[in-house]
Amino acid sequence: MSSSPQARGRHSILVWCLAFCAAMIVAGLVIHRFELGWAGTLAIMLVATGMTVPIILAVERSARFEGCLSPAMARYNRRMIAGSLLYTLGLFVAVYAYKNWHPSGALLWGLAMLPALGALAMVAAMARLLIEEQDEYLRLKLAQSALFGTGALLVLATVWGFLEQFRLVPHVPAWAAIPVFAIAIGLSRCFNWARA
Repeated sequence: MSSSPQARGRHSILVWCLAFCAAMIVAGLVIHRFELGWAGTLAIMLVATGMTVPIILAVERSARFEGCLSPAMARYNRRMIAGSLLYTLGLFVAVYAYKNWHPSGALLWGLAMLPALGALAMVAAMARLLIEEQDEYLRLKLAQSALFGTGALLVLATVWGFLEQFRLVPHVPAWAAIPVFAIAIGLSRCFNWARA
C-alpha cells in the first residue's frame, strides 16, 4: 500500500527535523566532551547548522507539490540559511577570540556584536517575508505564527523572570530571546501544518 505524495513529503520533513534535532544534540555533546580544537569545533557547528538546509529543501518540495510555495517564501528560506550560517560563524569567531586573545575595548565590543549580526539578519528576513508575500492568506498565516512566537516569548520570559527573581531557576542570557521566538514560530507552523 503506497502513501500519497503529500504524506511522503510530510514524512520527509519529519525525518529531517528529527535528524536536525539529533545533530544538534550530538554536536553539543561532542563539543562538550572532546577537545576538538578550533577547526574541529567549527566543523561540528557548521555541519549541525547545515542540517537546516535539507529541512528547508524538503519543506519547499512539499509546498511546491501542494502549490503553496511563493517566491517570497523561497527568498526567505535562502535568507534564513545565510543568517543562521552567519550567526554560527559569528558566534564561533567571537567565542574563540574572546577565550584565546582576551581582547578589550572596541575590539571586545565588536566581537560581542558579531553573533548578533546573524540574529539580526534572521529577524530582517522575517520582516522582509511579511512585506514581500503577496498572497494574503499566506501573509495572515505568517502574521499569526509571528504573533504566537511573540506571545510565547513574552509569557516564557515573564514566568522565567519571576522564577529567577526568587532564585528558583538559573539565569538565562537575554540572547536566548531569538532562539525561543524562532522555536515558537516553528511550533506554530508545525501545528498549522499538522492541521492542514
